[in-house]
Amino acid sequence: MAVTAVRPDAPAEAPRPLEGVLFSLIYGVVVFGLLAVFTASFPNALKSSLDGLPGDRFHYLRLQAAYALVGFLVMLVISAIHPERIKSASPYLLLVALCLTGLTLTGSSIVRCSHGSCRWLQLGPIRIQPSEFAKLALIIYIAAKLAEGRLNSANFGRISLKIMTVTAVLCILLFLQKDLGMAMLILVIVLGMAYLGHLRGRWLAAVSVSSLGIAVIGILLEEYRRERIRAFFDPLKYRTDWGWQILTMKTTIARGGLLGVGPGKCPEKFSYLPEAHTDAIFCVIASEVGLIGALVLLALIGAIVVRIMQIANQSADRAGYFMASGVGTMLAAQALINIGVSAHMLPVTGLTLPFVSYGGSSLVTCLAAIGVVMSVHRHGPWRRGR
Repeated sequence: MAVTAVRPDAPAEAPRPLEGVLFSLIYGVVVFGLLAVFTASFPNALKSSLDGLPGDRFHYLRLQAAYALVGFLVMLVISAIHPERIKSASPYLLLVALCLTGLTLTGSSIVRCSHGSCRWLQLGPIRIQPSEFAKLALIIYIAAKLAEGRLNSANFGRISLKIMTVTAVLCILLFLQKDLGMAMLILVIVLGMAYLGHLRGRWLAAVSVSSLGIAVIGILLEEYRRERIRAFFDPLKYRTDWGWQILTMKTTIARGGLLGVGPGKCPEKFSYLPEAHTDAIFCVIASEVGLIGALVLLALIGAIVVRIMQIANQSADRAGYFMASGVGTMLAAQALINIGVSAHMLPVTGLTLPFVSYGGSSLVTCLAAIGVVMSVHRHGPWRRGR
């Protein structure tokens, strides 16, 4: 890949228009996600609140639509910023994201917990998950470092060691949050970007084995994680506890068949399926619109990743290439992990399906990441012949 760094004194070019194909794909997937959130969430939304107020079937849909609006605005703002400025701000963005992620471990009054894990901050009416933003900030930081040179022994102290240090800090914070799924996603993203940064041979093998070792240690440290692994290999044996979610997700998907049971008619979401509108939303989609509908969604997400990688390969700037390809790696890995968990191909984690699952931090982060890619497309230099 023959890419170069952009000279600070290079003449400025007029920004290109928004990338129409990518924008159309993103818009389509977000709309698909809004419909999926509504049909997956309305049974839970209809339940009375703790103060006795009647439920509202459109509750989660309205919130997700608001998050989508904010996300698209963030995407447009970021797309108007030159990639060089984004790269220059990367250390500060990562520092803020790490500090906010660390704040969730302090027991402050603004910290919110769920299912035994404290990952959220309540800022007035807004609840955010800082680790989602840290994920994107880390990608931008690593891209800035990789733009300085290849990952090899000559650049170990200048590039590799810094990437390893910030990755380790973020993973430690995620372990303390009991968010092993996000930590594993971070390691997959870093490995993917390291490979793109020409990490090869024994160094790539060493980093891969180290990442696997971290995952094993994370599993062994917590009893509930060990139980999840046992349930993954034999869900019937553990069907009354950890195996229940696995069996329910498989049943939900299988019920859909080729064409699905119809929108709104998935029975498991009414009481049996945990996290139907968040982590398990792909199960509801597969149940209600069948294999064909699920494949359409996969095709849309796949097309997004392919288009992002095309934009990365068109970039003549190293930082722009790594930022765009890092975003593509993130979206591909997260989607594959979420769908793999739903289909009983991977152990249960708490990762959302990009652009589709309910959650403001996840959706805004994904759209912000697309803004970074569009910034690379609009402002960055292109390779000749493109």
